[in-house]
Amino acid sequence: MYRSVRFVMPLGWPAVVATLLAGCAAVSSADSADPQQWQGTWRLVDAIYDGELQNADMAWVVEGDHYRTRMDGRIQTDLQTFQLDVSRKRIDVFHHDTPPGTYGGSVKGIYKISGDSLTVCYELTGQRYPKSFDAPRGSRQVLYHFRRE
Repeated sequence: MYRSVRFVMPLGWPAVVATLLAGCAAVSSADSADPQQWQGTWRLVDAIYDGELQNADMAWVVEGDHYRTRMDGRIQTDLQTFQLDVSRKRIDVFHHDTPPGTYGGSVKGIYKISGDSLTVCYELTGQRYPKSFDAPRGSRQVLYHFRRE
């Protein structure tokens, strides 16, 4: 019996390795799809800042590695360039130059995207990534929920 196991195992390993590699490729291609999934227009459903619900007629219009904000039907001219870390579901955004100690400039965030739903949580000081999708009072975080138009 030991002898038959010895000969079956080497023959079985290529199948196991091929299966594992195929699984890794499927995860890799799904992860690499994230930047493409971001493309298009995302209408704000709601936002929470400092523990309070915020409402605005706002959308993000994503093209490539940047987005523009549409407020009250008018597209803004400023580009917000972003970079995704797909494996960690993190986003780094460079908004604009601001004096040190104020909001704006670079921010760090986390995201989840599923179908027509996009959720992004930013830590507004740009010092760290949020650990969860919330924005309680004093957190210096903002939480956005979007729906694809």
